[in-house]
Amino acid sequence: MTHHKLLLPKKDCAHCQQPFCWRRKWARSWDEVKYCSERCKRSAKSTLHKAAITPPNLCAAAQVEEEF
Repeated sequence: MTHHKLLLPKKDCAHCQQPFCWRRKWARSWDEVKYCSERCKRSAKSTLHKAAITPPNLCAAAQVEEEF
C-alpha cells in the first residue's frame, strides 16, 4: 500500500525554485498557483518592482566622471 501524499501533484515555485505539493486550499486554483508561500509571492513582486524602477541615466553619470 502506497502513501497517499506521494500521489499529490507537484510544482516548482517561480521564485525560490523549490518543489511544493498540492494543498486542499488550492483545489480550485491549482493551475494559477505559482508560488509555494505568501513570502515567495511578496518577494517576487518586490523583485519585479525593483527591476521595473530604472536608475537615472547611468551612462551620463559615467561620462561626467570620465571628463574630470
